[in-house]
Amino acid sequence: MSERFDGTEHLHAYPLLYALANALAARGFTTSLGARAVTVTRKGDASLRTQTITCKPRPIDGDRLWFFAALGEPIAQADQIIDAAVIIAADLASRDVAMGDEQ
Repeated sequence: MSERFDGTEHLHAYPLLYALANALAARGFTTSLGARAVTVTRKGDASLRTQTITCKPRPIDGDRLWFFAALGEPIAQADQIIDAAVIIAADLASRDVAMGDEQ
């Protein structure tokens, strides 16, 4: 996180992103943890497709922290690290299958 809290980040988001990055790394993904997001790629993926995941409050869920995809789609509640990792892994794997079908 930045040195100064500027309202764009939640105090508890970084540890949750860290845990998510570790869960994805344990599943064989390459992760890069930043101050506000984790970027995920499949090892050996020549296309270099990535997913950028953020963690922020979700207003329609009582402002509980959720993981979100880059386009703002909710993935899973942030206290559900394993569920989020499985969903993200499945999404990246389904992209591989779809790409394979096109070839």
